[in-house]
Amino acid sequence: MRKIYSAIETKNVLYYKVEEIVNMTFGGSTTRYTVSNLSLISQVDLGPENIRIITPVYKEESFRKKYYIETKNLDANKSREPTHLLEISIESGKIEIPENPPLEQSSLALVLSKIVKIEEPSVVKAAPVVAKSSPSVVDKTEPTKEKVDYILVNVVYVYERVLEKGYRSVFMLKEVANYYYFKNQMDKAAKWYDVLFDMTNELEPIFYYRFGDALRKTGKIQQGNELVEKFNKLVDQ
Repeated sequence: MRKIYSAIETKNVLYYKVEEIVNMTFGGSTTRYTVSNLSLISQVDLGPENIRIITPVYKEESFRKKYYIETKNLDANKSREPTHLLEISIESGKIEIPENPPLEQSSLALVLSKIVKIEEPSVVKAAPVVAKSSPSVVDKTEPTKEKVDYILVNVVYVYERVLEKGYRSVFMLKEVANYYYFKNQMDKAAKWYDVLFDMTNELEPIFYYRFGDALRKTGKIQQGNELVEKFNKLVDQ
């Protein structure tokens, strides 16, 4: 088993779903299969535009969800591993994504959109087909080509969709709120800054100013002034 897979959870896991997405930027193919052991995952080298999503399926049903995103390691100076792994976890209605994740925006948007799709309750789970042979002969679905404009994906809209489903992340809330603030869409900016401040108070001073400014521009003058005053006090310390 590859060393990088040692970070993937194995306790209470029934099998793993694997999804390999090839040449995302220009529209390529997607291959899906299941394996009973991480050592059975394909050894095919991931190119710089490709990703592999590994999803553990647990023996016991629970709200816990984990996704391991494998991408080409383009910085050989930091690691000898040819690929690196990003863990995204969902529990108790919150989605946890590391700050500054090592993924291109289009790749992260694609991953998040697939997670949202997987989490929809209407999805019917098919019976698993566990591979028993070597990776070179694992039964895979036939790749199908489809037109996808990943270059045009606005990752903020994907973040917002995830947030609206109830999955909370400080990283995503900052990105969405700031996006609408600088677009001068203050109603939406104030909405997401409000959720952000409900989730944490450990924020840079500038967020107090932006939230206060957004509130003032949407008619909530007193509340906005209080936050701007808080900002002034923080920067004067």
